[in-house]
Parts: sequence; C-alpha cells; structure tokens
Amino acid sequence: MSQRLQSVLAISTRHVQNYGRRRNLWCFLCNNVDSGGTAARHVMDPPTATFQPPVRLMHQGAYFDTRRRWQLANSTEKSSPTKRNAAKGKPTPTETAGSRFEFTLMSYNILAQDLLEDHAALYRRNDSRALPWKHRLDRLLAEIRYIRPEVLCVQELQENHLNQFCDGLADFRYQMLYKKRTGGDKTDGCAVFFRSDLFELIAHHEVEYFQPNVNRLNRENVAIIAKLAVKQNPQTKLVVSTTHLLYNPRRQDVRLAQIQVLLAELDRFAYSGRMPNGVPQYDPVILCGDFNLQPFSAPYRLMTDGCLRYDRLTARTLEQDECAYDELAGKTFLPQWLGITDQCQHDTLHDRDVTHPNVVPPQHRTRLHHSEVVALETEAPKVHQKDSKHSSFASGSLKHRFVFSSAYDHGSQDPSGDDAMREATTYQDRWITVDYLFYTPYRSVAECCPSLPNWNLELLGTYALPTVQQCRGEPLHIPNMFYGSDHFSLAGRFLLSTPGLGSRRRK
Repeated sequence: MSQRLQSVLAISTRHVQNYGRRRNLWCFLCNNVDSGGTAARHVMDPPTATFQPPVRLMHQGAYFDTRRRWQLANSTEKSSPTKRNAAKGKPTPTETAGSRFEFTLMSYNILAQDLLEDHAALYRRNDSRALPWKHRLDRLLAEIRYIRPEVLCVQELQENHLNQFCDGLADFRYQMLYKKRTGGDKTDGCAVFFRSDLFELIAHHEVEYFQPNVNRLNRENVAIIAKLAVKQNPQTKLVVSTTHLLYNPRRQDVRLAQIQVLLAELDRFAYSGRMPNGVPQYDPVILCGDFNLQPFSAPYRLMTDGCLRYDRLTARTLEQDECAYDELAGKTFLPQWLGITDQCQHDTLHDRDVTHPNVVPPQHRTRLHHSEVVALETEAPKVHQKDSKHSSFASGSLKHRFVFSSAYDHGSQDPSGDDAMREATTYQDRWITVDYLFYTPYRSVAECCPSLPNWNLELLGTYALPTVQQCRGEPLHIPNMFYGSDHFSLAGRFLLSTPGLGSRRRK
C-alpha cells in the first residue's frame, strides 16, 4: 500500500467518534425545528419530525443571516485545558458510559428601558425610531425566536416589563427565575428561562453581591444560579448561572470580588464529591452574562486560568504598573469573617460530604448576607489572631477548581494584535467584548488532559459575533431597526454527557 494511501486511511479515532454529533449539529444549524418541537432531544433518538427552515422575520435576514451565522466549534481548541497542572489519571470505563443530550443556551443583555432613558445622551446617534420599548421588544423577541434556545439567560430585564417579555415567549414553555438588583432605586435585574418540558429545577439561588461592611462588595449587582436535571435522564445535571457585574471602569477590584463570591456559590451548587485521589469534581456549569470587563484583564484571567496573583496589582484597577502611584492590593482581598477563602470556596462547607451528602448545602450554611434571609450579623465578627494566618485567607492569590473555557475566541493577549479582527459585544467608547459565555468541558482538573475526551460538556457551535471591523464599517449603532439592544447576544450549542453509574455523584 502506498504511503499516500496510508495517510488517507489514517483517520483519527476522535474524528470518527465526533462525526455523529457534528452531523446532528449541522442538521440543527441548517434546518432547526419548531420552537415547541424536539430541538433539544436525545442525540441517540431518531428524528421524530420533519425539519423545517426557520421562519424569516421582517428585516431579519439582512443581519441575522450575514453577520450572525451559526458556526461549528473547533472541539480540539475550544476544549483545551486551562493553564494549570492536572493529574494524569485515566477515567474508568464506567465513567464514559451514559447518554448525551444536546441543547442551546442564549445569553442577552437586553438594555432596560429605564437605563436607556436615564442615559439618553449615549444614544443620540441612534435612530430614534429604534429606541421605544415596543419596537425593541419586537426585535428582541424576533432574535430569541430565531435562536430558539432551550435555556435563555437575560440581563437588564426591567421588572415592570416581565409580563410582556414572558407573554412574547409563551409558546416556548419556559419556566422563569428572576432577581431584581438590590437597592430601592433599581428597576432591572437578571433572569433565567428554561424549557419546563425538558428540564426539572433541582435548586436555585439569587446571589446578592452587596455585603454590609465590605468595601469591595458595596454595590447592588446580582446573579442567579439554577441547578437543572434533564427530564429524560434525571442523572444528567446542569448548573446555569447568569450575572451582570458592576460597570464602573475604574473599579476592577469590585468586579473581581463579585466574581469571587459567585465562584464560591457555584462551588456550593455544582460540587459533586471527590475523586479517589481527593480532587473535587463538579457537575457541568455554564456561566454567562455581562461582566463589564475585557479579555485578559485580571478577573478574566482568574476565570480562564484558574488562578490570579493580585497582591502586586494596583488596588482598584488591578493592573501591573510599576510607575503607578496607586497603592497595591496587598495580601487581603476580602475579609476573613466573610467566610470565602482564597480558593473561592465557603470555609463553612469543608464538611459538606458528611453534613449535606447528595444535596446542595443551604444558603444559611454560608456567612453571606442576603436581603431575603433573617438578618445576619451586620458587624464584622472578630477574628482570632491564630485564625488570621490561615493559609486559606490573605494569601495574595485567588484560585478555583473549575475548568472554565470561553465559547468565543477572544484572540491573543498580544497588544500588537489586530483589534479590527476581534469580536465585539457592545460599544463603550469603542467596540469591545464585555459579555461572555463560559462553560466547563471537564468535571475536574484531574480530567483536564488533551488525551481524554470531554467528560462534562462539549461545545458544538456558536452564534458568531461581528468583528470590530464589521461594526466600524456601517457605522453600526445599536439598538437600531434590526437589533433591539446595545449588546449583541451570545449563544452556544452544547452536548451534555451523563456520568456513568459507577462514578460518585450528587443530586
């Protein structure tokens, strides 16, 4: 046999394994199905309905089909491990067993009408016909219907617009979770919608970042965490979270503190026991929303690298500038009495395998203040000197145990790179990315190895974002007659794996 023929026949095993799932995704991208039908079905199930092309809405094709097309994900690149040391242990055959489930998740900052009107000067260049809520709601619903997500995460949903928004999506059979920003003058918040015919809600929590007597946690932003089970196979779990972090560009430290709180709460919800070597493992997690920070900033590096040394960064901007006059962040980032360690975990849950096996520990097991819970101590508890030196606090570094990847490619950290080809999600003096869709392709850092498949969650495709160059070329001002918000939506198509019966799992 010739060398050329041998090379043609040398098809990798991984390509063969991925063929079926990629064919399913291609059918989904090309055809899609009715919003009330079987778009999220068992991968192994035969098609039960004739695929129909999506309905074209007025003005939709001009933008949704050219600038915002679905594209296949490069599994090898998108599922690459983060830059941390991982154990080299191989999974047992039972861990690879189980069924798989495809679904689409969409995240969208829809721009609260109150915020638009309060900051009208920001939209003076926009077409005035595109700014009223009635028009924007029509455009927002049109795009959501075009994507037809099984899970929808929304930021800046105004509380007095809830009924209108839900009525417009009634045929999707969504169940909604909503949390308004804390503070009496706030009118908008975050929401999670999920198909009630496909998912069962196991538990959820409304995260409040405001914590009394904590300087870095004195803002009214919120998040939602929902733990879902696939009804076709209740052992298949998914943790979904959405958030909207502080906007103030000069307070990167506040955003990092908010992320530290959110990671600790995700650790509480997604923790699923320990591997034989003691390494914790987690149910699949998707974290999305408007983070108001740019790629490769300090909070972004914590998310994607799993660690961040903050003590030598400037106190508020978290930048490394030897010429800066700003004081440094120092060793202590959040006070120890708040109970969140530098490993982004609640120190009160170290015994959760014994006290709360197979369930999510209740919120009162943490030390976090919450406006809807019986008043906790509002004064900072005294910390004994012997505890203040504990290695889990005031270490100068933050770490977490999740293996987060971004569904979208944010390019290179090289400052000399071409910004024009970077993707953009909004305009803030220039076209930038502040919205993200993070997911965990692995259940544990011990499985984070290029030679292993995705035991947790695989990204199959993304709803492509426009580049900075494309946005400049119009010039494109959003909202406009096509897009209903000042942010572009994000969406990903995922393959969710069910763990084998032999692995230790939690409900």
